[in-house]
Amino acid sequence: MGDVLGGLISLGHLVQKAYTLYAACQAAPEEIRLAGDHVHGMALVLDGVKSDLVDNRNSSLYKTTAIAQTRKRALQIHVEHCDRSLARMEKLLSKYHGFKKTHVSGWDRFRWSMDGKKEIADCKADLVLATSILDLFLSKEGLSVLWRVESTMEIILKKIGALELFQANMLTGPTTRGRSGSNVGRTIVLSLVITKFKSFLRRYRRRKANTTRRNRPNQVSKRPKPITRQSSGFAPNKKRDGLIQNYAWSNIANASTVVGGSSQRSQTPPPIYNDPTGERRPGLTRRSSSMRRLMNRINAQSARTKSDREHFECWKVGIGKLAFGGKTAPEFLPHKRGQLQLRKMGEIYKEAAMYDYRAPNEQDKRVRLLLDAKNSKEKNNKTGRKWYLAGAKVIARDPGRTGMVVVEKAMVVLVRRTAR
Repeated sequence: MGDVLGGLISLGHLVQKAYTLYAACQAAPEEIRLAGDHVHGMALVLDGVKSDLVDNRNSSLYKTTAIAQTRKRALQIHVEHCDRSLARMEKLLSKYHGFKKTHVSGWDRFRWSMDGKKEIADCKADLVLATSILDLFLSKEGLSVLWRVESTMEIILKKIGALELFQANMLTGPTTRGRSGSNVGRTIVLSLVITKFKSFLRRYRRRKANTTRRNRPNQVSKRPKPITRQSSGFAPNKKRDGLIQNYAWSNIANASTVVGGSSQRSQTPPPIYNDPTGERRPGLTRRSSSMRRLMNRINAQSARTKSDREHFECWKVGIGKLAFGGKTAPEFLPHKRGQLQLRKMGEIYKEAAMYDYRAPNEQDKRVRLLLDAKNSKEKNNKTGRKWYLAGAKVIARDPGRTGMVVVEKAMVVLVRRTAR
């Protein structure tokens, strides 16, 4: 890097490259456009590295201790991984545009239709893996970029789900009851009592304030003064703020709180008036044009949300292998992300595993140890739930500085479901 990280390419150029690639993916077909969402997340993380670590003179990158230099080297490796992922995605996008502009033989088109899905799946999995590793590194520095945005999104989605549940419990039609059983009279009397009490309380507070003011002639005004805040030193970045807002709203708009797929609409039977078999004529299905009934019927499905039935977690698992044949104890490092993003990560890793024979499955030792630890805890607590593998991706082996310990790492996404 040409900046404090050192290397061949500057971090600012890499951030601009991610921005440009994200804009180019928006005009691509659906498969590549979905990969652009992960380029979007990587651009946010890289911009966070630049603004919070590289441009901040008080960060650990400018310290001369051995620990700081080790973390600086690790950050350089993660940024180079992001650079390779973006270059791979850029090459895939240029190949697609080349197919559109030039004449391509039928054999090449057939190869693209067969191998294109594998290449796109590998690119998306590599983008997600590089973003997750870099964001996990930032979380150790207390600078988790994506978690701050996604945790806010989770709160908003919970509010929306509560509102839908409230609408689903509303009555579909007006109901009437006798006047004798109503509480109209009691409500009127109670409102008069509350109004009288509020006026008495208002006079009491005014009288109390006047007495206190006479006893304290130098009393200051009760109106709160504006708080003077010190500048943090970071320059405002309108492009980054716009990307964060687009990232949040695009994920909220694509979120689904309904369990399972969309229910199929029942077909209206054809109006057969002359039945030669003599069987009963099928009746017509009535369609209600009331928007309120339609919305209540749709919102009633939100009584059981996905979050109530499924919960996702992401873990970075590592097992060290010694040079003389022994193995170290496994290490599990949690990675905080939003539930929507973890669901997408699991689906992307699962799709990429269809074309990769090295992809971890439930029989892999790293996954098996993590599942055993999580399920034993659920069994001891008698929760009636069980953890399953949603997806996993192998990280490149880390030989270490001495080569005596080779660490086999993997990013694992688990899902907890209610045991049936």
